[in-house]
This record gives sequence, structure tokens and C-alpha cells, in this order.
Amino acid sequence: MTESHLPGRPADSEVPYFFHSYGQMHSRAAGLRVLDERQEKFHELLGQFVLQLTTHEGTTPVGFFDKGIPLGVEWEKNLKEALATCRVFVPVYSPQYCVSRWCGMEFDGFLRRQAEHHRSEPYTVSAIVPVLWTSPGRFALPDVARPFQYHGSGLDEEYQHMGLRGLMEAGKWGVFRRTVWRIAERIVDVATAAQLKSCDVKLFDDLRNVFAPGTQGDS
Repeated sequence: MTESHLPGRPADSEVPYFFHSYGQMHSRAAGLRVLDERQEKFHELLGQFVLQLTTHEGTTPVGFFDKGIPLGVEWEKNLKEALATCRVFVPVYSPQYCVSRWCGMEFDGFLRRQAEHHRSEPYTVSAIVPVLWTSPGRFALPDVARPFQYHGSGLDEEYQHMGLRGLMEAGKWGVFRRTVWRIAERIVDVATAAQLKSCDVKLFDDLRNVFAPGTQGDS
């Protein structure tokens, strides 16, 4: 029996392998957030690598990537469905991420889903795979995110010092690609180990920004 046909799980091509959660930059245009082209480049490469490591056919997106929901439009149907069905949550840590209300709500949603899963599968590994976007010295990680470490064996020291954005800006493309490949391997390994169950999107009806003071850890 292949991993893509385990009991109770949809085939690889039916759900996103990962949910790419990142902090967007705001533009001067009212109600708009700006897509970071570097984030898009990372997402595309990560998706290519995950496709190579799985039986996902690529007929549906292998990863969920919010390319810019206008401010004030909260939790559209496709975003909630991706959060409820993705196999792995990939928070991309940066200064923008750690203060983003939207990212705090995404984190809350995935924590709720994991808690729901752990009621029946208490020993399942966490399905959160953090990624460093900038140097860890450039941001203050919210308390609720601290248990999920971005360090790991096999990751280059330059990545752990500079983050993916730093590698790109320094032109260290070999290290960048090697690191993204290892992140892709980690995502696939975690997805296989966790076997995270999908949840009802109603679980996300009252999401909070768990990065805000006074809300961390109470979801």
C-alpha cells in the first residue's frame, strides 16, 4: 500500500501538501498587500521539489500560497479549506510574519486542527515545519510559535544565520536550492509521519490573532 492511498486519506493530488504562511508587506494603496516576489520564487521551487518527492500529480496545487487577499476580506472559502486539509503547515518566520494579524490567525487555525487531531491520535508528531526567511536576530518570535523550532540537522549554517531571503540577496543560490530541497524532504517526512486528519472548516469560525499580546497560548 502506498502512502498516497493510506486508509482515511485522500490521494496525493487531492489536497495541498503544505500551507505556505508568510508575512506580506503593505503597499500605500488602501486595502492592499504586496506580493513578495522572493516568497513566490521560494514557493515555486519548494513545490517543484515536493512534487519530485511524492506521487502528487500536479493537477491541483501542491502547496497553498495566498497571493494577496485584500485587507478586510477575512478567511475566504479556499483559504479555510486549504488550512483544514493541508498535510503540513509551513510558517515562514520574518519581522513581518511575527506581527501579522493574518498570520496569527492562520497559526491559531492550524493549532486548533492539530489539537482536534491529537484527541484521537495523541502521539502523532507535529505537522508544523518552520522556515527562516531572515536572520533569527531580526525578529522576536511570538511565544506561541517558540515550541516549533526552525533548526535542524542537515541545514546549512549560512541558512541558519541569514535565512532564505538573505541567501537570495547574497547570491548564494547553491545553498538556497540545497536548503529548499531539505525543507521539502522535511515536509514530506512530516506529512507521512503525522497523517494529520482533515477538519471541519467550522473549527475556524472564531479565529484569533495568537501573536497579539494577551492571546498567546490560550487557543
